[in-house]
Amino acid sequence: MFHFFDKLIVVLALIYTERHVEHHCHGEHCHTCHHIHHCLDLISEFCFELVATPIDLICRCFLFKLVHFAVIILRPITLVSQKILLLN
Repeated sequence: MFHFFDKLIVVLALIYTERHVEHHCHGEHCHTCHHIHHCLDLISEFCFELVATPIDLICRCFLFKLVHFAVIILRPITLVSQKILLLN
């Protein structure tokens, strides 16, 4: 997950984007537009991490439980696997 400085950079990107979104554009090679696009990329990456991390944890937990369930249920239990001595 993001650390304190990463969060600070995202906040600064939000502030920069908010203040410069209505600027006087200089055309195709506008530096302000370039910086705004970088800020928006950073913000979208941060939002993706906020959403993806919990989903990733849930999927890992589910897959671990599924594998654990498959090992317990699908493993055949026989007298030999339980090491029971049969004396007739």
